[in-house]
Amino acid sequence: MPYLPAETRPRKGSERKLMAGFFGWFAPSTLPTPNHAHGPRMPVQSAPYLEGRHLLKGFGQGDTRTVAVNEVALQLYRNELTLLMGPSGSGKSTLLAMISGLLRPDQGQVLAMNQDLWNRSKVEMERFRLQHCSYIFQGCNLFPALTARQQLELVLRWGEGVSGREARRRATEMLEQLGLAKKAHLRPAQLSGGEKQRVAIARALVKKPDLMFCDEPTSALDWENGQQVIQLLHQAAHERSAMVLVVTHDARLLEYADRILHMEDGRMLTEEPRKSVAVAEEPEPQILQMPAPQGGPRRVALSGLMEGMTVGF
Repeated sequence: MPYLPAETRPRKGSERKLMAGFFGWFAPSTLPTPNHAHGPRMPVQSAPYLEGRHLLKGFGQGDTRTVAVNEVALQLYRNELTLLMGPSGSGKSTLLAMISGLLRPDQGQVLAMNQDLWNRSKVEMERFRLQHCSYIFQGCNLFPALTARQQLELVLRWGEGVSGREARRRATEMLEQLGLAKKAHLRPAQLSGGEKQRVAIARALVKKPDLMFCDEPTSALDWENGQQVIQLLHQAAHERSAMVLVVTHDARLLEYADRILHMEDGRMLTEEPRKSVAVAEEPEPQILQMPAPQGGPRRVALSGLMEGMTVGF
């Protein structure tokens, strides 16, 4: 720091003001960081929105006991869409059920929004899930007696306490986004498997949850509808500040993920950012000098930058 007279030296804790003066109109909070080198990135998370610690879950007893999740720890954040991948039987769905409040772990702790999830009464747990969580299951889990629109209206009336008119409006808008406007009056028995899956997805999205848990949400969909669904989940994370966790085998979803977690044999193996999977680094441009032909201008080929072209000068 340059010398300043005693009376003008900054007090302790005023370094940010001094830095702002040095950089002129650049405020410290707006200065670029290395994370912006390859495009905009989400702000650094101060604390996980959902955290699992030393989670263990087994089924059966004695010689027939199988450990589905073995000492797993993970941290999930707002504004992120995280994929949980791994072979069948690796414990992905069991882990999702434990951290989402549906299956009590044999051991370990789940912290959701800075609260101990499993240190709650049954009534408190149900209230928490109703107010903050949304689920997309492989089996859809639709009410057979309700129409597609009523499936969504029920969630809004019970979860948020909105009026019947508001619930109907929001349910209709969400069904339209998923191409189900003409199916709104139909019951599950009258819908195809893909249509039922989209209704289940619409039901999860319509309440604008803080925590979204999705188990193979695109498994029953063609890629046109599957792409629409993953885009909506991505928007829920990045525009509504939700935490979105997706269990999947679908490699086409990788480019939409902020993080990818890999499980195998009940253990968490690796974690990697999306860019390391979806984007390969471009080679550095190289300049190669080529012999100049007799009687002609000297030419330079720019390999990598302008492959297959020559520039004369």
